Amino acid sequence: MLNIKEKEPPNTLNMTIADFLQKEKSGSRLLQVLGIPTRGNEQKTLMEVCTARQRNEDEVLKEIERLKKGAEFDYPEGIFSWSPELVIRYLEEEHHNYTSSLIRDAEDYGERAWDVHGTQYPELNQVKWYVQKLKNKLEMHLKFEEQKFFPTVLRFFEMNGETKDGTVQSLKKQAEIIEKDQEEIEYLVGRIRDLTNNFTPPKEACTTFRLLYFTLQKLDEDLEKHHFLEEQHVLSKLKTKLENLLG
Repeated sequence: MLNIKEKEPPNTLNMTIADFLQKEKSGSRLLQVLGIPTRGNEQKTLMEVCTARQRNEDEVLKEIERLKKGAEFDYPEGIFSWSPELVIRYLEEEHHNYTSSLIRDAEDYGERAWDVHGTQYPELNQVKWYVQKLKNKLEMHLKFEEQKFFPTVLRFFEMNGETKDGTVQSLKKQAEIIEKDQEEIEYLVGRIRDLTNNFTPPKEACTTFRLLYFTLQKLDEDLEKHHFLEEQHVLSKLKTKLENLLG
């Protein structure tokens, strides 16, 4: 009896671009981010294209896996009808983790890109400065929300507004801090957006350079969603209750 071994599927690097695009749902987006052209290369393997473009195939493979794990983050279905309490729980348990992972990735990619291209692209040094400022502000902002603002808001809503005037005044000041933080964060992201030409890497940019800009763009999109959710479904409802109590 013949011992027929089942043919093993090719690993990612040995797959043709056409096969990769067929296998991976977001394959086109992944390759675009990494600066791997698909047009005219459909029958070439990913390794062949990496070699032709002088890309480190092991790093490309690693970043493909990293990008695949960082799935698109979007609002859960029906979130716009949720109570402020549920929105706060969602921000704490889900959204904040995603935001934190993006700023960590941006710092990681940034350090590598600045080391290699800081002299060639002077604007990267400014981007580095603003990313560090944004990271510091975000860490303080998220910590303040999780440790002080959100717990106080949840207690306030649980008491149905039956609370002491001191709590009302404290919440009013905390809401003002959140809004001021949001303005500073939006300013910092806006400066990064301008410096990176709306997150557009140079044509000759390496994989890490492209991933830096892609991650910063994802962070920009995430913070826009984050602030909208807080403003429309936490702060606005909190302000209405506070104004009713203060008369």
